[in-house]
Amino acid sequence: MSINITFISDTHELHNLLTHELPGGDIIVHTGDFSNGEDDPNDMRPLKQFLAWFSSLPYAHKIFIAGNHDFSIQAESFGRDALIRDLLSQFNVVYLNGKSHTVLIKEQQIKFYGVPFVTNLQGWAFFVDDRMHEQTANEIQTCDVLLTHDVPYHSKSLMNRVLEIKPRIHAFGHMHEHAGVIVKEGITFINGAQMGFPVYDHIYKPIRVNIDQNQVQIVNNNEVKVWDEFPMQ
Repeated sequence: MSINITFISDTHELHNLLTHELPGGDIIVHTGDFSNGEDDPNDMRPLKQFLAWFSSLPYAHKIFIAGNHDFSIQAESFGRDALIRDLLSQFNVVYLNGKSHTVLIKEQQIKFYGVPFVTNLQGWAFFVDDRMHEQTANEIQTCDVLLTHDVPYHSKSLMNRVLEIKPRIHAFGHMHEHAGVIVKEGITFINGAQMGFPVYDHIYKPIRVNIDQNQVQIVNNNEVKVWDEFPMQ
């Protein structure tokens, strides 16, 4: 029996525009940049609003990571770890930051691993320098579905690790104009960005897949851009 997963990313506080396109299902995943990141990083309202919306969606499991705009959840930089943990505990969601989560559904297990780092935006949330970036990439665990915010072709270390562990799906966002899917080396790469660039308007569709023990199938093929090329190094 197949499990359906919906991928979204880079909603930038415009998540309400997507609600009508998210009818429900087994699992929904958001790969970062739920906020704009141009406001006061101590302002928790974007995070609270996102969590309220995301947790209300009619999916059995809701998993998300952060992105370079999401200062409000970068707890370690602002000394509010306890506050973030308490806030997350109030909502039926799973937040991944350098850790894994296994979903048991329909008598199957799907292991997710999520990490939010970006490599090319010093001064933004979750930026890592070259040394930490290589270490963080090497710490990524074997999984069925890998979630990163940055695209793999921005990072040789990340791409090498992806090709080493070979997740069935690698989902990310960050590069709005590169939203779409491609299958390479037996891996389904998904950029689930929702907003255009440089103008943040909702122009892309959520990407839906069915996954079972044998295959990953893109459900809404006619609504999703399929890349012709994808840099592997």
